[in-house]
Amino acid sequence: MSRSGTCLTFFVNGKKICETSPDPKCTLLQYLRRTLFLPGTKEGCGHGGCGSCTVMVSRYDFTSKRIKYPKIATCFS
Repeated sequence: MSRSGTCLTFFVNGKKICETSPDPKCTLLQYLRRTLFLPGTKEGCGHGGCGSCTVMVSRYDFTSKRIKYPKIATCFS
């Protein structure tokens, strides 16, 4: 745990990840490939135009009371 007692929590392929010292310069693409060793996420154009680095993010929308699944490009921050 970090000094503040918090961590960045997220799930990847059903596994809970608790990152206590996230690097603000590291993109999600870099984290998935280099830290979690998941090379399936690819970088193509490097600026989110081609879609090869797209991942789905799940979030609960309290207004509609439904889970939303927006997609995001992970190759830039």
